[in-house]
Amino acid sequence: MTQNIQGLDRWMDNTPGLYKLRIDELILPGTHDSGADKKASILNYPQEITQDVPASEQIKAGFRVLDLRVRFLPGKAANDPKRFQLYHWHDLNRFISTDILDMLNDFYDDSSSRAKELIILNFHQFDNFTDAAHDELHLLINEKIGKRLIPPSYRYSTIADIWKKIPGQTVVISYNKYTSYPDYWDGVQQQWMGENYVSTDKLKKFMDEVSLEPKRAYGLRSIQCAKYTGLFVPDDFSDKIDEWFHSKDSNSYIQRFHIINTDWSTRSRIVQNCVHANQYRASAKG
Repeated sequence: MTQNIQGLDRWMDNTPGLYKLRIDELILPGTHDSGADKKASILNYPQEITQDVPASEQIKAGFRVLDLRVRFLPGKAANDPKRFQLYHWHDLNRFISTDILDMLNDFYDDSSSRAKELIILNFHQFDNFTDAAHDELHLLINEKIGKRLIPPSYRYSTIADIWKKIPGQTVVISYNKYTSYPDYWDGVQQQWMGENYVSTDKLKKFMDEVSLEPKRAYGLRSIQCAKYTGLFVPDDFSDKIDEWFHSKDSNSYIQRFHIINTDWSTRSRIVQNCVHANQYRASAKG
């Protein structure tokens, strides 16, 4: 069952103390393989479906980091919105232009109460790309949401400073490839154990270990809390996610993490737990 999402579309503005933190200090709910949802056209490949709802509904449900894997389709005409397609292994019939960039504009334009919601687009993998394709994607992003981008120089700033100094700039582009684009942040450091078929106990042990590793200063880091069943289907272990990341106080396990990426994300209470945990992290900062 999908959790009640009322009010979670604007949780950052409504979370006490959040303004004290920097973006890299936040505890953020993210979705793993964000474009691989049940409504995408990959129903013949159930092993690739990782989410119940599309990115537009993930964002409204409170998720603030999208894991994007992009395939360049040079056979499409220049300026065709289908030129940059999301993929898992196969094409997803989800597109950067419409399903991500236009969707974000719709999200913000639909309600002024969402004006302070900060969202990270983690461009995680690139398929069939050339340097020219990267440049073209950069131009597309700039055309669609350039006015909304948070410059990487603000990685040193608190949320309060971002809200005050650059109102309306709410989107971080995290690009997992070196570029000279001045408006992009470094890629998210993803902690993944490198195996798809593991038990929940083995995954938890891995998380225990890597959560103790120092995070690079001002850098973005995520834990990939996802795995497959023996039938090669993304596993739904939402009960364990709710148990592991339950936010009770400043000593809760969730305080070890920053971005938490999950499959079947809207089935758990990870958003609510992140909201609660951020208040304790902000209190600890003073």
